[in-house]
Amino acid sequence: MQWWCFSQTTAWSWNWQAYPGVWFFVAALAVGYARWSGVPLRDGRARCFYAGVLLLWAAFDWPLGPLGASYLASAHMAQFLLVGLIAPALLLLGLPARFFDRIGERPRALAVLSDLTHPLAAFMIYNVMMTVTHWPGVVDTLMATQPGMFALDMAWLLAGLVFWWPVLCPVPDRSGFHPLAKVAYLGINGILIRPPFAMMVFSEFPIYATYELAPPIPGTTALGDQQMAGAVMKVGQGWIMGIALGIIFYRWWLETRRARKVRTTA
Repeated sequence: MQWWCFSQTTAWSWNWQAYPGVWFFVAALAVGYARWSGVPLRDGRARCFYAGVLLLWAAFDWPLGPLGASYLASAHMAQFLLVGLIAPALLLLGLPARFFDRIGERPRALAVLSDLTHPLAAFMIYNVMMTVTHWPGVVDTLMATQPGMFALDMAWLLAGLVFWWPVLCPVPDRSGFHPLAKVAYLGINGILIRPPFAMMVFSEFPIYATYELAPPIPGTTALGDQQMAGAVMKVGQGWIMGIALGIIFYRWWLETRRARKVRTTA
């Protein structure tokens, strides 16, 4: 029995497989949050957190997990969007206020967090991690073993948490990071062309040995699937960033309008 998905050489089948390592990971997140946060399920924050946990489960477990680890680059890219972008945002939105209060009471932790999640640092960490973890040699090496695949998945998740932190979290306080600056931060990430995308879309041959040598799935080719993966990366990320910046801009507009009403009635 495998505890985590990794690259396989057997032909794909729709027979269910168990991955207890995935179950333990998502259960630890859910149980830990329930016992520590004190946030009831009816609270919107709890629902956000558990939604993030469910998305991680869907990304890591059967069938998307083994499909992405062994057979389809496009499935692998769908995993990245779930693990590296959507789930981290939901997990951060689910954190209770007391979590941030505790960070504020620890100057050393706050200083480290402030440097790590500075918008420029977060931008660099996320984009470097995204590029490195999609580089052919890195992908083929890490996905060959369960510990390597686990490390790859955790790198995506941690990079996503760092990326969203300056946008979603109140600690450390960044009054200079105006909502319009957040819009620019997300917009640049949404339109940025990264090396893995260019290689996947414009290469004339498969760049990942894992998927080139994988037992074929009827109706797919290694090159066509690779190009689809590039499209999933670019379009999916663009939509996620677009929705997020739209929400931020709309909330900023509402706050601005309320402030104007208060000034006119004062």
